[in-house]
Amino acid sequence: MKRIMDKKYNRRLLTVLLLISMMEVTGCSLQQKNRTGENTEASTAVTVSQNDVIKESSAAAVTETETETETETETETEIETEPALLDRYIGLLGLTKEELVKSLGEEPEKIDEGGLEFKNAGIRIWFDHPNYRTAEQILVMDPQFDILGVKLGEKIDRFKEILKDPVSDQNGDAHFKYNNVYLSIIYDTETQDTYGLYILKNDF
Repeated sequence: MKRIMDKKYNRRLLTVLLLISMMEVTGCSLQQKNRTGENTEASTAVTVSQNDVIKESSAAAVTETETETETETETETEIETEPALLDRYIGLLGLTKEELVKSLGEEPEKIDEGGLEFKNAGIRIWFDHPNYRTAEQILVMDPQFDILGVKLGEKIDRFKEILKDPVSDQNGDAHFKYNNVYLSIIYDTETQDTYGLYILKNDF
């Protein structure tokens, strides 16, 4: 009898222990799922962070490309501007003082021989003799002014290559026919380096 009761007691105890074990296993599984969920969220966060970095890198690359394109465009514009600037200066020949002020948008200062200096434009202008009414000579004061791809400071031979044979070349002053005007290129007779440019309405 006692053995039968002991067996029943033992069975109950075993059943209780099994139930407790199962509950612990279930609890571990739930925790494991939560942990997995947390890991998944963390993994997702890492993935999102990596995607953000990729997006930012791509955006930076696009911005850099756009900047390079803008720089190239600006450089091309500068290259195109020099001949246009030369033509603009040529267009000033024949204008009166009032017309020059209006065209250049600044008040000039008087210089020798009845000339005017427009500092912002970087040029000096002299007028026709004997009336002193219309612009006849323009001195470009930029020492590195570009003339059809050749800059002042280069050898006079480079200008002869571009502008062809001068109509006159004496004492470091070579005159070239350019459209309907003349370009007077001043150079050092020893070094052959150019350093000055006059735009002339009429040759002399």
